[in-house]
Amino acid sequence: MAQLHNSGSRRTVVVVEDEFLVRDLAVCELEDNGFTVVEFDCADAALPYLREHGGDAAVIVTDVQMPGSLNGLELVAILDRLWPGVPVLITSGGPLVDPRRLPACAGFLSKPWRPEDMVARVAGMAAAAH
Repeated sequence: MAQLHNSGSRRTVVVVEDEFLVRDLAVCELEDNGFTVVEFDCADAALPYLREHGGDAAVIVTDVQMPGSLNGLELVAILDRLWPGVPVLITSGGPLVDPRRLPACAGFLSKPWRPEDMVARVAGMAAAAH
């Protein structure tokens, strides 16, 4: 189930991350920087929401490795078909993602990331898209 955190801003970021502490840190940092955040703990849970509301997102942040039938890269491929041009920030502590396999609107941030780096990337992607 989606958890909507309203910080009073119209800028919405969707965070898809299975690790609670990482997700909670991302949500708190983004809210502290004026974003409204909708969070999910896996791609399977996020997909129904994103099918309906993905085009309204300023940025979608997703982990790569998650439980369920979809990983983050599969989610990104679906989103690129549904909402081409919506920026997606992919995060992973695993092997680097080949940028040639990503949509033009996607970026990559290695874990562990510093909160200020994650917020700067999201803010930059949101500003560039609008």
